[in-house]
This record gives sequence, C-alpha cells and structure tokens, in this order.
Amino acid sequence: VVYDTDRERMVIVGGAGTALLNDVWALTPHGTPYWEPLLPTGVAPAPRRLHAAVYDPLRQRILMFGGYDGGLFSDLWELPLTGPLEWRRIQPSGSSPSARADVAMIYDPVADRVVMFGGYDGTSLPTYRRNDLWQLSLAGTPSWSEITPPTGPTARSGQRAIYDPVRNRMIIFGGYDGAYLNDVWALSLSGPPEWT
Repeated sequence: VVYDTDRERMVIVGGAGTALLNDVWALTPHGTPYWEPLLPTGVAPAPRRLHAAVYDPLRQRILMFGGYDGGLFSDLWELPLTGPLEWRRIQPSGSSPSARADVAMIYDPVADRVVMFGGYDGTSLPTYRRNDLWQLSLAGTPSWSEITPPTGPTARSGQRAIYDPVRNRMIIFGGYDGAYLNDVWALSLSGPPEWT
C-alpha cells in the first residue's frame, strides 16, 4: 500500500487473498470513501505477495520491488499515476540486492532515492533473513548501491518503516528473526549513515 499524496488516495498493488494478485486498487477517503480498480496496460508484474512499494512524488509513480510467489523476486517496476497508466519494468544499473520479500522500504525526498532494509531471501543462513541496507538513486538512470553503516539491527524480515521528514531519517519497527521483535531503530539519512 502507498499513499498517493498528489491525488490524496491510498493505492494498493497485488497481494494475496485466496490467490496471488497483481491488480491495482485506489481508495479515495474524501466524502463517501470509495474503492475503484485502476486498470494499467502493459505487461504487468507477476502476481505476488510480500513485495515492497513506495510512492515517488517527484515523478508521481509507484515503485515496487521484490516479493514472493513460491519463489523470490528481485525485479523493480514502476507504475506512473499521471499520463498513461502503464506498468514498466526498470532495469537499474549497479549491483542489485538479492531476490527477497518482506523488506522495509522508504522514499527519501532529500536525496531523491529509495532506501531498503533487510528482508527474507531464503539463502542467508542461519535465519534466511538479511540486515543489509540498499539505496536506489533515482536521478538520471536509476542505480542500486549498498550502504554500509558500521552497526545496525539484527537480520530480519517483516519490519515496517516510515520516513521521518523532520529529522531526515528512516525508522524501522519490529520484524521477525525466528522470533517476533519489538525494537525500534533509526537510520540517519544526512551525513554518514548511522543506526541508533
């Protein structure tokens, strides 16, 4: 789910009910709230769950990464919400994160980038979870690069994240590392990255 600040509505992409989905719906909360299906054209991402999405207000689009359908994805998609509503796959430059699901992801408007933490990748022993940190620079050709702060939270999946615009930081809460977690961490986004 993302919040489309330009049209003041919530947009949900894919997920799982009785089956995996790749449909797109918008909830407009004003007056009498109502749901409406958005019907993008183009080749859509495969149906999936546990993917991550953010709203890029500068380009008025949804960016979606990863997810799970019995296997893990590492693909990146965009859905512009102005002009033609059409899915497009993005092929960023740079080394990309491993295929994974259930990550924490935010849009950092100051640096015009996406910041992503952790997730389940099915390969990283002992827990199959990660505590790595990645950024997707959006200016020009999108490009992945890893961020390596000196310390940080333990490897986990299912954590939730928000962007704190007052202090320019990413805040994550909880997750799962074999047990459910209730810790809170903040990542500074100005200057050298540092977890506290």
